[in-house]
Amino acid sequence: MGNQRSTFVLAGLLLVVLLSPVVHAHEQKTLTVIMTDSGVVSGNITDPSFVQGNAVWFQMHDDTNNTTMTVRLDVNRDGVFNASDDFDSGTLVDECELDENGTLVDDSCKVSATYAFDLNATIGTYTFWVMRTHNGSETGWNHSIVVHKDIHEEDGPSPGDCFGIGCQTDDTTQNNADEVDGSQSSAVVLLALASLVGMIALVLSILKEKNEGAAQNVYPEEE
Repeated sequence: MGNQRSTFVLAGLLLVVLLSPVVHAHEQKTLTVIMTDSGVVSGNITDPSFVQGNAVWFQMHDDTNNTTMTVRLDVNRDGVFNASDDFDSGTLVDECELDENGTLVDDSCKVSATYAFDLNATIGTYTFWVMRTHNGSETGWNHSIVVHKDIHEEDGPSPGDCFGIGCQTDDTTQNNADEVDGSQSSAVVLLALASLVGMIALVLSILKEKNEGAAQNVYPEEE
């Protein structure tokens, strides 16, 4: 009876694993923003591959003497900077002094700052301001980051793809994708059923062997 029960448990677990939907975890990607004496090298960031959950790494690369930079990101997208609601990189410099062990001499010294968007961050354009201070004189630049929806697709949009009104829909591609999904689902169900049949056959075999053994014990062979 114990073998029978264990076999049914294994069959149930196998079905759960096979029939469970596949979940694709989002892999966080980091976009590097280089800041020089003339501003942000890449300009506005509108890469469609930048989605919810990704991070932005702001790097200070202005080696002008007595120069610092600060980045402020409008997280709540209200058009103004609020210290309690938005992101502030703090003061960034081009280089930090290290001791003989490679440790920061000043723990507050920073050459970069990172902001990671939430997995459920609001879709749309986020403004960030770069303030450059040189010998007490401040200049600034406005730039933006476009955050797209994370739709968990392995293949992102390709250059030249058409989006929005006026673009033709490729019904053939969609139909083919639906057929592939249907075939994969059918294969999983068939595999699960085959596994269950095998488990039942194994149980019946075990019960048959136990019954034959019991019969031999009741009616021992005469010598």
